[in-house]
Amino acid sequence: MSDPTKGVVKTVSFGAVGFGTLLAVTGFLASRHWATPTTTWTAMGSIATVTAATVAIWTLVALRRDSRDRTRPVMIAEIRPGVLSDVAELIVRNVGPSVAKNVTFKFDPELPVLEGAEAAGMTTPYLQRRYSRTIPTFGPGMTMYDVYQSSGEPFEPVPEEFSLTINYFDMHDQEYTDSYELSVITLRDHIYTRPGDTDDEAMRRRVAEAVEAVARGVGRR
Repeated sequence: MSDPTKGVVKTVSFGAVGFGTLLAVTGFLASRHWATPTTTWTAMGSIATVTAATVAIWTLVALRRDSRDRTRPVMIAEIRPGVLSDVAELIVRNVGPSVAKNVTFKFDPELPVLEGAEAAGMTTPYLQRRYSRTIPTFGPGMTMYDVYQSSGEPFEPVPEEFSLTINYFDMHDQEYTDSYELSVITLRDHIYTRPGDTDDEAMRRRVAEAVEAVARGVGRR
């Protein structure tokens, strides 16, 4: 995303340079008596007016672009470890303040298409079908979570290193394309903890403690 302030400064600089050049030319004509003083000053006034108008127009364009960039939807993708597991999750979010429309996804390499016996017990077919669809509306803060692969021993026939390109539009039909290089390998040797006691009583106690912790956290907001 470009910095609009730099664009404004550059435009003003070009305008100043252009005005200085034209002023020098006008002064040269006057010194050579190739133009009368009145004609020279009239020309200078016209040049100044045109230069100021040009700079003002480009400044408004840059400010409009800045406003659009600040309010546009922004789609991001990342690979994260699952909570208390060795699963690598594919997460897609809209972190912008506005709605993304007609969102499409493209994997490179593409996700394999599994059918019949080779698809049995696999999550890859679900992943492939989900990301082959166009999502009409992806609101601000909306998140997609999907099991992608094991961060330890691979169990799905999906590429471990890939790029995910997301194409979408804002509410004004302005098109955007964001591409992310992702890798499951970055999660290798991820350390996580898992409770050792798994009997029914211990599980009920942990659930109660977790609910109480969540309630306390919500109550502080």
